[in-house]
Amino acid sequence: MADSVSDLAGRARKLGLAGDFVSGHALIDQAGRLAGDDPEARAICALERGRLHNSAGERESARPLFGEAWRLARQAGAHALAVDAAHMLAIVGTLDGAVEWTATAFAYIGEHPEAGPWRAPLLNNLGWSYFDAGRFADALALFEQAVDLRRSAGEKREQRIARYAVIRTLRALGRLEEARRLAEETAAAAVAEGAQAPYVLEELAECRALLGDLDGARD
Repeated sequence: MADSVSDLAGRARKLGLAGDFVSGHALIDQAGRLAGDDPEARAICALERGRLHNSAGERESARPLFGEAWRLARQAGAHALAVDAAHMLAIVGTLDGAVEWTATAFAYIGEHPEAGPWRAPLLNNLGWSYFDAGRFADALALFEQAVDLRRSAGEKREQRIARYAVIRTLRALGRLEEARRLAEETAAAAVAEGAQAPYVLEELAECRALLGDLDGARD
């Protein structure tokens, strides 16, 4: 049952990201009828309906749904799903709330190591919360931890994304030479892997321009 619900919920998430919230909610309605009393399936429905509301800018509607998903997923023993719900609760709250929910999620992972792959995303999301609040040094520390986790897991694409966050934050801190060097290293690694890193290249151009290397910024 949960697999069928997950399929519908996944399609609903894609519709939400495309801005088609009405169709997304209709799919969650369908998934909800399939879910019945199954706590994991109901958690999936609550989580993805919450994401639809959040994508639509309706955080107040999203928050209780994420709370319901957190409760139901723990009841079902769906530990990764529970941490997903906690990470969404961190996203839709205040900075203090993000700190609290991230700590709650890490404590839960400590009890349920199978949810461990959520550590890096949790650090990344809290890092951006700090960044948006102008607390760049706090953000940098978290982003660097996320890079280390991605490196240890051998996740090259995710490591590039994590490095982008470090580069952007170094630039915000005015540490332009460090940002430029890391951007050059990351861009070169992407080329060697046959991958694309457009956001890293944008940061590299910004750093070069700020350092007075206008020719390099245009490359």
